[in-house]
Amino acid sequence: MRGWGVFSVNFSKLKRLIYGYLGYHGMGESAETDRLIESCLEELKGAAQFNFLYRAFKDPPEFLSKQPYADFLSGCGGVILSVTTLGAGVDMRIKRLSRTDMARSAVFDSCASAYLEFKSDEFESTLGDNLTSRFCPGYGGSGVEDLKYIFELLNPEKIGVTLNESFFMLPSKTMAGVIGIGKKKAKDCGDCVMLGHCGYREEGIRCFGSEREL
Repeated sequence: MRGWGVFSVNFSKLKRLIYGYLGYHGMGESAETDRLIESCLEELKGAAQFNFLYRAFKDPPEFLSKQPYADFLSGCGGVILSVTTLGAGVDMRIKRLSRTDMARSAVFDSCASAYLEFKSDEFESTLGDNLTSRFCPGYGGSGVEDLKYIFELLNPEKIGVTLNESFFMLPSKTMAGVIGIGKKKAKDCGDCVMLGHCGYREEGIRCFGSEREL
């Protein structure tokens, strides 16, 4: 599946997330950087190929019985495992840019991360209304080694995604996550791997919304 829904979204809605990936967190924004971001998004159109794979389970796989998954899925009536990716073309473009233009490479990389997050959220919204947010191995004290269980159950190699011995997914712009069925749960800072050193929280804001924390 190929889709460019993100590029029809108002630029300001995406810019916040991209600046977050760049590490600016509300500082260092400029018209020049905005132009570079827009240019990188246009370049991303020619490189990215969004694809996904998922499977629903009435009874959660055994690895989800441990913490923190058990708490996250408490009250759910099933679970969805998913893998989403932008494909190898994005990695190739980032590698090429890193040799010729490091600044553009960093911005392009952040644009790709933001696009993957947006498209993954968009895809998950088609799976149903009564679902939790995505919880990825590595979040909230879970281990990235749990990715191996998702790979064993979904075989995402069929969409060109592999897992190396260090539990690093290739292409790099890939997400694998756990979604609970039967319970609404919005994105939460407590589930994030960046919780202990998050620039947004230091400013009293969240990366996934415009509202200020109370």
